[in-house]
Amino acid sequence: MALLSVCGWDRESRVQPGGSNLHVFPSLIVNPQFPQPSNKLCSSHHRSSGPPPPAHGTTTLAFLYADGIAVATDSRSSAGKLVCSPDSRKAFFVHKHLLATTSGSSADCHFFRRALARECRLYQVRHGYMPSVRGAAKMLSILMMPFRGTDVCAAVTLCGWDRNGPCICYVYNDGTRLSSEIISVGSGSPYAYSIIDQGYKPGMKEEEARQLARRAVCHAGLSDAYSGGLVDVYWVKEGGCEKDPREDLVQLYESM
Repeated sequence: MALLSVCGWDRESRVQPGGSNLHVFPSLIVNPQFPQPSNKLCSSHHRSSGPPPPAHGTTTLAFLYADGIAVATDSRSSAGKLVCSPDSRKAFFVHKHLLATTSGSSADCHFFRRALARECRLYQVRHGYMPSVRGAAKMLSILMMPFRGTDVCAAVTLCGWDRNGPCICYVYNDGTRLSSEIISVGSGSPYAYSIIDQGYKPGMKEEEARQLARRAVCHAGLSDAYSGGLVDVYWVKEGGCEKDPREDLVQLYESM
């Protein structure tokens, strides 16, 4: 039953002989089912010269500290100049010891997060244990790679604890993946990096990490028009993932 829920199986769906059953088996959707998808889906071919206007905005960050990984995100979802939601969630539990933060198109990020959760569960069924964080990042990279050249926009930071200890991996929608002690993603990441680079110390205590993560997201939210709302702080430790209560970004900044 757990595997069925992870796979998203719909009991009402029926396989239609001779027809398209991609809605029943989402894992079959690897890329658009027509030739030259990049020419038809990539809108950048029709833009004028110069950098494209911002379409998505967010601030997510993660860094190592003494007891694991500190993770923080804002909560504003935007589409161009429109704020779609002031209190969306941008960090999700893939399993007990793996947390994923998302940046980009909300629909694309949720699709890949669900696909990754399914692949991790299937891996556990086959091998008897969950994949490592780097192994999960490789799975996600393989899932994303067929969508290169399209308008799919998803950047995922995987923060987890495995047999080798805490690990942070970043995966982009073109299949790129990297690992680092500090990773910040989104339109507000330059502002977050400016605070983290100033205050980060290897092996810092939990309270120091909490203050640094909150201050970085607050600074990014007030400096970047596409970030804001609430501050979510998560902790990835050996015993599992934990979450602090949500805090209003402006009130938190004023209290600092």
